[in-house]
Amino acid sequence: MQDKNKFKIKWNIILLLIAVSSISIRLLMHYEFDRSGLLYIAVPFFIALTLTWLVKPNPDKNWKRQYFNLSLTSLIIMLGSSIVLFEGFVCVVMFMPIYFLVVFLVFISRYIGERIRNRKANQLFSHALPLVLLLSAFEGTHPELSIGRHNTVVVTRIINASVEQIKAGLSSPIDLQKDRAWFLELFPMPYKIRGASLSVGDVHEIYFRYHRWFVTNTHEGSMKMRIERVDASRVHSRFIEDSSYIAKYLKLKSIGLKFVPIAKDKTQLEFSISYERLLDPAWYFDPLQSYGITKSIEFLIDEMVTPYEI
Repeated sequence: MQDKNKFKIKWNIILLLIAVSSISIRLLMHYEFDRSGLLYIAVPFFIALTLTWLVKPNPDKNWKRQYFNLSLTSLIIMLGSSIVLFEGFVCVVMFMPIYFLVVFLVFISRYIGERIRNRKANQLFSHALPLVLLLSAFEGTHPELSIGRHNTVVVTRIINASVEQIKAGLSSPIDLQKDRAWFLELFPMPYKIRGASLSVGDVHEIYFRYHRWFVTNTHEGSMKMRIERVDASRVHSRFIEDSSYIAKYLKLKSIGLKFVPIAKDKTQLEFSISYERLLDPAWYFDPLQSYGITKSIEFLIDEMVTPYEI
């Protein structure tokens, strides 16, 4: 009977935390703080702190088992909140690493704190990490609390083709179903691209269809990109509209290609994409988005220079 009551209490706590988390996130979205550290750090911090306060880590027991139980409960709360808020799988997958990192840091701080309870200097040390986490949760809540949002990723390749051949490849259809890097496989590819010429003023449209729940809860959107400069050594395009699911995470600004002939059939291609990061904290999303943009450029280069050999 006692075990049954404990089980019931545990699920009541989980349901309460799902409700509180969902309401908190909805409020952050309403006041446009859902791209800041308040969502990605403060929410998991609150969940982990509440759970470790209700069930303090026991230094006399296996910490791995205790952390596993905490992680499992935290996962249930996160998935429950995602269902309530109708979040898509991409948001959930991107949230998971930072969510569980914060949960781990809170747990390990409480665990160390329990082990060294009677040593004041060490207690102070064990409380410093949660304090740093809490302070970092305010990143992105104000322009002065934001870190370098504007970025440009550049990938340079030596290609066994002339500039004219590469430009011809730019106008060729892209195989949108081709295998991609594992990171890009997490994201839906565009299903249609309209506009193949490289004339100044031309607008290319890229259409996306994102099934938030794999087969349903569909978001339709598109990007519009205008060709602004074309000459012997450069092609420059600017994004003028973006209603795709990507616009929630970053603002694409421009694409630049620079051609440097090395020999008759050998060219150095410099492919760059400029964008603005919309999510905080920077220490998590900046390298993540930079990696994603880099892999996207590499995918596009592989497609554009086909069938030329790199």
